[in-house]
Amino acid sequence: MKESIKIKNLGPLRNIEIDNIKPLTVLIGESGSGKSLLMKTLILFRYIYKMLNIRWYLRNSNVNKSRFKLSMGNLLTPELKNYFKNKQLEVIYSVEISGRTHSVVYRNGSIDRKTTDSKIPNEDLIFIKESWISEMRDIIPEWAAYGNMPKKRNLDFYFQETLNDFMDATNIDSDIRLDYLGLSLQIERKSDNKKFLIKPLDGSYSPIEWKYSSSGVQTSSSIVTLIDYFSTKFSFKDAIGRSIINYLYESDTLKSYKPELEPMDMKKIIHIHIEEPELNLFPSAQCKLIDVMPLKAFKTLASDREIRLIVATHSPYFVNYLNVLMHQDKENRGAVKPEDMAVYRLYNGTLQPLMATDDSGIPFVDTYDLTEQMESIMEEYESLTSR
Repeated sequence: MKESIKIKNLGPLRNIEIDNIKPLTVLIGESGSGKSLLMKTLILFRYIYKMLNIRWYLRNSNVNKSRFKLSMGNLLTPELKNYFKNKQLEVIYSVEISGRTHSVVYRNGSIDRKTTDSKIPNEDLIFIKESWISEMRDIIPEWAAYGNMPKKRNLDFYFQETLNDFMDATNIDSDIRLDYLGLSLQIERKSDNKKFLIKPLDGSYSPIEWKYSSSGVQTSSSIVTLIDYFSTKFSFKDAIGRSIINYLYESDTLKSYKPELEPMDMKKIIHIHIEEPELNLFPSAQCKLIDVMPLKAFKTLASDREIRLIVATHSPYFVNYLNVLMHQDKENRGAVKPEDMAVYRLYNGTLQPLMATDDSGIPFVDTYDLTEQMESIMEEYESLTSR
């Protein structure tokens, strides 16, 4: 499967084109350059494509009545609504499978129905789960300390998605190892409440409440919890039941349902979108976290699914360490093949690819431009001390 996206005239994003979204895609750029906006647009169109796959599964199974309506007015978050008012905006999201291309096109202020009405055959159908890991995730430990999470509150949409997935994950798992920090996150359940504890793996001190742990532990542990959950424990059977089977019963269309493809036989993909994984972590801990993420997402993966990660970061340490991921081969370490990785610098509304090869043909991530600020600081320092 080959995935691509083109975006024109979306806020600070002037002309964005990714012709092959890799299993690990990393975006780096200055604050306000549009990294999160790019990811939020991508997850929106991935969600629309997910709904198209469900719709076509039902139609291919002789169920023509469908509740899955594609209305941008209902799909846009308040943040995106402001950007999508621009009539010059154009987004083209495409998935290519077995030589066939399926697209969702947005232009002139609406979805091009010719693209979404184009049939997706059974052999190209995918069941997709979208996950967003918000930079606001540091709020979760504080809330968790007071028992039940607030259910009715005007929360940021993306944080609410993170919170929902985290609560689902910790309903299943009681002990999440944070080996990169020498810790574990433990969940104790009593009635409907949960107590979250951080425990040192070496037993050097007593467990402490999660909200009292360091900010880096708080922000990174939720990332590891969610990647571990989606890679091994997330139930596609339950998700398909909620999306397809329950609908057949509720809409009274079960009698007309004549599947040529069992829903569990669809290809299954989980897209995980991560904002600023490096938050509050010392550089060495950032590198250890980067090692863990692909280890859980790609190496210890359940056999019935594929995971794709897209990450927005400000950290040159994170990007530099990708060079290690490409070339290490130890069994208990994270690794990503060069052909499965893409790294882009978002600059002046466009993407600059950072993947390169040296004179020997060895692939690497070119981080030379990311050292500009350090060089500028040194030049200023030298000018001050040489007077």
